[in-house]
Amino acid sequence: MASKKIVLAADGLSATVADATAADIFTTAISTTEALSGTYSLIQKALFVAGGMAVQNNRLGRGWNPISAS
Repeated sequence: MASKKIVLAADGLSATVADATAADIFTTAISTTEALSGTYSLIQKALFVAGGMAVQNNRLGRGWNPISAS
């Protein structure tokens, strides 16, 4: 099954669906009118989690490694 990109129309009442590309993982990351489904959506969410973990570790003075525990 292929990942899809859902784009909300300007009127807010309809949407278009098309096949997603790997670049869409990054281009839809902060969009309020576009979303991904399928595998690319799961990859995007995993990158959000890893990024949040890296920021938290850096904030605690442990560096940018998201899996660093000490």
